[in-house]
Amino acid sequence: MSKSFDFFVLGAGLAGLSISKHLIDNVASVCLIDTCEVASGASGTPLGLVNPATGRWGTKSWRAEECHQAVYEDLKEIQDHTPVRLFDKTGILRPAQDEEMAERMYDNYRKNEWPDDWCHWLDKKEVHDINPELHCVEGAMWLPNGLTVNVPTYLKSKADYLSNKGLRIVTNANYSLDQREEHYELTLKDGESIYANAVITTAGYQTKESTYWDFLPLHAIKGQVAVFESPQTRKFDYSISALGYIASISDTRFVAGSTYEHHFEDVEPDIEGLDYLTERLGGVYPALFKEAKLVDQWAGVRASTPNKKPIVGAHQEIDNMYVFSGLGSKGLLYSAYLGNALAEYILHGSAIPKEVSVSRI
Repeated sequence: MSKSFDFFVLGAGLAGLSISKHLIDNVASVCLIDTCEVASGASGTPLGLVNPATGRWGTKSWRAEECHQAVYEDLKEIQDHTPVRLFDKTGILRPAQDEEMAERMYDNYRKNEWPDDWCHWLDKKEVHDINPELHCVEGAMWLPNGLTVNVPTYLKSKADYLSNKGLRIVTNANYSLDQREEHYELTLKDGESIYANAVITTAGYQTKESTYWDFLPLHAIKGQVAVFESPQTRKFDYSISALGYIASISDTRFVAGSTYEHHFEDVEPDIEGLDYLTERLGGVYPALFKEAKLVDQWAGVRASTPNKKPIVGAHQEIDNMYVFSGLGSKGLLYSAYLGNALAEYILHGSAIPKEVSVSRI
């Protein structure tokens, strides 16, 4: 087994697996390392949406077309190599919950330059025809290209796929990292040393724990998700985005998420988070929650930034040291596109978009 690589990638979530794939596709050798398992952090949410209209008002996401295309192509490629269903093009319905939301969502629908068939405005009657039990004020956005993704299965399948292409994956790793004259040395707890020419940190909110990146303005936000069982689940086959999201994972089970907790004492799921989700999303789809029984809860911590854009690029003082972090709640949407952008920057000198470049810090 090789002990020398072109790159260490530190963190086996959406960012880490994305940059690893693009490097391997360019014939680089990569060792992916995580202190836990693949998809064990914020990227391990039970289910996620690729939603091009984000935030309370349905604002068109940054580079929505390019980001959507990149993750859609990636999902299809990984899906071709596993029998387990990873994602569905469910579409996303965004019913307005009050008059202000309806007005601002309609403005975003009308003023943004959406590609053909990417965003439609449905009036209240049209929403009622789709689902009369949804709470809706004035109307809703309908995003037919929205994707619903089984995130842990996607990432674990991607890890297996990349492992077969030569990626070395080291999980549950307790390690130390040292910079030598012409390379980096990573020493595992069993004493094994492995080497790489460059290091890419993709550890989410834990990126700030690195002495190389402790200056980054990353803010930890806890998100909680709950899985419920309800016979009402079979009545909808699209995902719902309103004050959070609701999406089915089977004929009888659905996921409700997510909280956005800026202040928290621990990272475990709690009753406060469950109450928040039940009350908030129960108002969006009362009949669904009336018969729902809790199956499971999950919590993770995301890394956000002041302008809510990821941080990507090279350390300005240390050679061959890179970062890919701050994906926030848009990891699914951004990861494949920015993984390619970072790989192109490292390997070919292509420019990183200024909105996400680490040079803005």
